[in-house]
Amino acid sequence: MNKELLYRFFQDNTNQEEEKRIRQWMDASDVNRKTFMLERKIYDATLLSSPNTSKTNRKGHSTVWYSIGTAAAVMMLLIVSTLYIRTLLQEHTPEYNTLVVPAGQRIHLILADNTDIWLNANSTFRYPTEFSRKERTVYLDGEAFFNVSKDDKKPFMVKTTLGDIRVTGTLFNVEAYSKYRGFETSLFEGSVEIYKDDHKLTTLKPDERSYLKDGELYVTPITDRDKYLWKDGLIAFNNKTLEDILQSLEKYFDVRIQVFHSSLPQRTYTGKFRQSDGVDYALRVLQKSIHFSYERDEITGIVYIK
Repeated sequence: MNKELLYRFFQDNTNQEEEKRIRQWMDASDVNRKTFMLERKIYDATLLSSPNTSKTNRKGHSTVWYSIGTAAAVMMLLIVSTLYIRTLLQEHTPEYNTLVVPAGQRIHLILADNTDIWLNANSTFRYPTEFSRKERTVYLDGEAFFNVSKDDKKPFMVKTTLGDIRVTGTLFNVEAYSKYRGFETSLFEGSVEIYKDDHKLTTLKPDERSYLKDGELYVTPITDRDKYLWKDGLIAFNNKTLEDILQSLEKYFDVRIQVFHSSLPQRTYTGKFRQSDGVDYALRVLQKSIHFSYERDEITGIVYIK
């Protein structure tokens, strides 16, 4: 970091962009932070060596220094420097990027720490432009498949409206659409911890899934891996009821499906299709097994099944 820029920062003569650069540089490593503190002390010591001087910063405030005893000056310098740096760090609020995945699509994303993520349709994902020194926190409303880069000293936290997932490096899937009040985590490698309001609920082992139902969190073995083929562009249903299938279509294609039948068939169905083929193709596939007709209201977009 340029010393001239640091000294202008100490003099309160830097602009917002320069201050941002300095904070990013400080957060990059402990060495940079120690360098910053050392330069700050050297700068303050220089001021102390010139008694009875004053200067005016860009905000119009005057700083006056008086000759005082050396021991007292050093003590005051340490206190002021510590408080100054602590205030500076508290004011550093991270900036976030937000990704919104359109209906019927998916997005592949690699974060700065090399964490690999697939985001499913109609998902909203928030992540910081740079992670903090203590943890890696992201926010999800929707469904995502995570391959988290391992870092035991900096946990990875996925926050959702109904619960949080904490890992250090692992492979897992999270489905947490706030609209449908669902919260499901499926683990494939490593381990994950499930939290609610900072309270740990459970720890998952590989090939286990947890899901929220009626306010209770349940843990069961993973028996159907086809449901995670969405990251490969496939929507699969394995022994699912028509009601479950239609709800999945609503979720992924952001459409409302209204059934005019007095009761839905209670049989289960198995099949798969490409997400890119769209909801109409999926309904036509279902028509081969179930006798129904459907039409779409071009104004409201609602799909009516008769």
